[in-house]
This record gives sequence, C-alpha cells and structure tokens, in this order.
Amino acid sequence: MIKINKSWESGFCAVSLLLLISIPFGYFLGNLAFALWSLYSFFWIIKKKSFMPNKQFFPLLFFSITLYASVLWSQDYASTLHGIGRQSSLFIFAIVGVFLPKLSKQKLKQVLNVYAVFLSALGVVFLAIAAFKYHKYQYKSFLYYHDLVSPLDLNAIYVSYIVSVVFLCTLNSHNRKNIWSLLVSAILFVFLIMLSSKMILFVTVLIGVGIVFFNIKSNVLKLSSVIVIAVLTFGVLTFFKPVQSRFLKEFDTSLVEIFKEESFKKGRVYTGLEARLLQVRVFTNIVNTPFEYVFGVGIDASKEEIKTIHQKLNTPKAFQSYNFHNQYIQVFAELGLIGIILLILVLIFGLKRSLKVHFLFPFIIVTMALFFTESVIWRQRGIMFFGIMYILLMITSSTYESKKSISKI
Repeated sequence: MIKINKSWESGFCAVSLLLLISIPFGYFLGNLAFALWSLYSFFWIIKKKSFMPNKQFFPLLFFSITLYASVLWSQDYASTLHGIGRQSSLFIFAIVGVFLPKLSKQKLKQVLNVYAVFLSALGVVFLAIAAFKYHKYQYKSFLYYHDLVSPLDLNAIYVSYIVSVVFLCTLNSHNRKNIWSLLVSAILFVFLIMLSSKMILFVTVLIGVGIVFFNIKSNVLKLSSVIVIAVLTFGVLTFFKPVQSRFLKEFDTSLVEIFKEESFKKGRVYTGLEARLLQVRVFTNIVNTPFEYVFGVGIDASKEEIKTIHQKLNTPKAFQSYNFHNQYIQVFAELGLIGIILLILVLIFGLKRSLKVHFLFPFIIVTMALFFTESVIWRQRGIMFFGIMYILLMITSSTYESKKSISKI
C-alpha cells in the first residue's frame, strides 16, 4: 500500500475546503481562495519533483486548450477574449490535476462532511431570513427559489446543484450514521426543497432512492425508506404550492409553437422547458456551415447572434442575454464537434472513476443531468464547484491511505 504524505494531504484538504466554502460569497473571496488553492497545489507539485502525469485529466486539459484555441477562428474576437479570461480557472484545474499526488478516501469524506455542516448552517440562515421577511411582508416568494438565496445574490439552481451533490455524496457514504449526520442531511434536504429547482429535485429523489435501495441490506428498511421518500415528495408537491406550481407549469409547454412561431406575442409567459427549447432553436440558426459544426463559432462568440435571433422572435428582453442553458449545446455551438467530444470524454472518465470512488458517483450523475438545463462551466461558480469536485474525484483512491491511517492498522 502506497503512503501519502500527511502534511500534503491535510494542507490540500484544508485549501480545498476553503475554496468550496468561498463559492457562495462573491467573486473576490472565491478568486482569493482559488489563488491560495493554486499556489499550494503548484508548490507541492514542484516539491514532489515527480512529474508523472495522471492521464485521466487529459480530456479536461485538451478541452481547456480548445477553449483557448477557439480565439483563432472566433467570429467575435472581443467576446472570445473575455470568455477565455473567465475559463482560465478551468485550465488551471486541469493542468494542476495532471500532476497532483493521490488523496485518501477518508480525508475526502472528512472534507465533504465538514462542507455539509457548512451548507446546512447556511441553509438555516437563509431560511431564517426568509421567514423573517415573510412574517413582515406576507409574501411567500421570499421562502423559495431565487428569493431564498437573494441575500448573497445567488442563483438558486447553482446552489441546488451544490446542495444536491453534497447531500447525496454524504448519504452515499458507508460511514455509520448518527443523529448529528442525520440532522445535517435533513436540513440539506429541506433546503433543497425550498430552493425549488425542478431538475435537481427530480434527479436527487431518483438517486436518493437508488442509494437507499443499494446501501440498505434489510428489505424492510429499504421499503420503509422508499415509502418515506415517496411520502415526503408527494407531500411537498401537494402542500407546498409554490413548488407544486413550478412543476405543474411545465405541462403548459407548447413544442409546436416554440419551434414554428415566427414572432411571439408580447407578454407571453414561457415555461422553463420552453425557454430552454427556444435556445435549441436559436442554436440551429447559429451553426450552419461544416466548419462551424466541426470547430464552432468560438467561446462566447454566440452572444450577439443569440441577441439578434431573440429580437427577431420578439421574445422577452431578458432572453437576449441568456446563454444556451444547456452545456452540451453551448459547447457544440462554440467549440463544435471537437469540443463536444472532449466534454463527453471528460464526463465518461469521471463516471468511470466514480464507479471506484463510489460515494462520489452522485456528483457526476447530477452534473451530467444538470448540463441539459444549464451551461454550468460557463459560469464562475459552476467552474469552481465542478472543477474542485472533479479534481477530488479523480485524485482520490480507496487503495491509498494516509500515514496516520496506516499507523493505526
């Protein structure tokens, strides 16, 4: 069994946890934490003096390089330069990951457990503020979705992504559960419900049922747990009207109108699915030539085209500033077949690795699902969370133990 340097492991987990905690607190603190994480990682890579590349990071590295290379064929040079600046952290994650030492599974679980406590505490604070606002103004929207996390100017979908992954990964851990961990899990689940992200809630419930089914040995407990999850889900959809309405509105989706209408009526209300399907339609109007299908139009070079097409369709002004709200289409439009193949390889390598570091399996599944409705790694917080979690997934191995752990054997 290969030993891991205790000081490396402890320090890396500390700066990784700091980076995770910084994500909700604005770009300045996030960038500061990322700079500290990067400096620490580069320091140990140089100190190690053993530059044996981890080939599992090659798809992410080549994907990042393609982002930079797209400036050569970009249809909007200025926008692409701006996009490259935003994506630089993804490149640093990739290049650092290639040379990072291994991390023990035990240490990673400790990091996730502490982060789960932090998120649950943050959730309690948000819920308390929302309850106070509701009591004062009698406005229910304060309790849900974007309004719930507005004190830190956060997007509810990205917060849901983080909460869901941490909730499911800690739930999927084989560590013995106690009252404290169950309380933390319960708070995270309630927080997730109140965030009201339809896709995330749906995927979380499905994966949660799967975790319960495969991790619990007793058939009676399996059945009981599934019934509890089903009852809770039914209860939320039945009695929490704002959450219920967000799901029911999707049944008003008109596929024919979204793809055929030449000019939409002013004041038309769009479902979440319709807004995303519109972006699929926009994509078909942007990518037309063989060159564009292979290489794309360049990172962020689709912005002006999206704006122009939405103006022609007479859609709400807010839609003109949207990205594709679909990571796969976003990459296909801006980096072509080359980019989408590399992105799929990134996810496949992550999925393969998660089958060995099984308690992180929910991370890659939730990410793959969310990529259908959000351009996650085209946003700073999405890059940070995906990047650090992908790093932790790929460098963690259950066959490695820290020196401290080995000394106890």
